[in-house]
Amino acid sequence: MQMFRMREYIRMGSPEQVMEFRQKWIERGSLLVRLLQLPFEIDLANDPFFGRGGKIVADSQRAQQLKFALLVPVATPDRPTACLSFNYHMEHFGELWNIRHANDSVTHTACVGFGMERTTLALFRHHGLDVNAWPEGVCQLLWDDAKPLIDGGLANLDANA
Repeated sequence: MQMFRMREYIRMGSPEQVMEFRQKWIERGSLLVRLLQLPFEIDLANDPFFGRGGKIVADSQRAQQLKFALLVPVATPDRPTACLSFNYHMEHFGELWNIRHANDSVTHTACVGFGMERTTLALFRHHGLDVNAWPEGVCQLLWDDAKPLIDGGLANLDANA
């Protein structure tokens, strides 16, 4: 799926702050997909938009562990689809837009992106087209009172931290 919409959250701060943000959202994104009862894996990734000449950039992105993707089998089991991504941009955007801390050091950034259509396709692929037949917990999360499920999941994350 080449075209898709994302819901994205961005964090600016010190390297430690943005890496903590990224790790927290890897855990929270995994929790969300687990609550949606979808199979997934987290793996190193790279952005595909560097073009043919961008192999070195993509390889560098992977080697530095700057991007991870949450992958869900959608079209085929052997080529799962990236439904969420977790990125660390280092000081790239801080330098580009001259975003600095009070001590004049360059700001680092990170983001998490949720692929809306990709996650929807994953839900239909794994739970079927009849949403009334979806697992009760998934329906509760999407259309009912999600707070107890989310609070319980977050409490488990905190307990395991």
